[in-house]
Amino acid sequence: METNKFEYQIERITNPSESLQEDLWKRLHDYSISKLGDESLASKEFFAILVKEGDTLIAASLCYLFFKGLNLQLLWVAEEKRGQDLGTKLLQEIETEAKRLGANLVFGYSFGFQAPKFYTKLGYEEVGMIPNYPEGQNCYFLCKKLTKDSP
Repeated sequence: METNKFEYQIERITNPSESLQEDLWKRLHDYSISKLGDESLASKEFFAILVKEGDTLIAASLCYLFFKGLNLQLLWVAEEKRGQDLGTKLLQEIETEAKRLGANLVFGYSFGFQAPKFYTKLGYEEVGMIPNYPEGQNCYFLCKKLTKDSP
């Protein structure tokens, strides 16, 4: 009896190139769309929304739209600008852009030492949690369904 042998190598790459990242995301996305069987879910986009005072970056977000959902990968506000509703205005801009792109929800995560209460105050629901990650904290997964009437 003959056995099949596969030879392969595993390689770790630090800071993979943008083209490699795009290729890998495309491969996963194409596979996922083939399994979902709904071409209306094929739209995807990676973008940032920046807030500047002159040339100084004071707030920003990174977002990835796929399957009609917007993954809010990060939302950051400069420490000296916190407490001035800048985060709320940025999040509202993100939600407006998500709806413009056809998304029906926004989802992401926040650590306990960051701002999970900020999101729940603005209508996000806690949908999961990793306890004690990082050690002594929790990681909260949050989601908000978008409606025509939501800000």
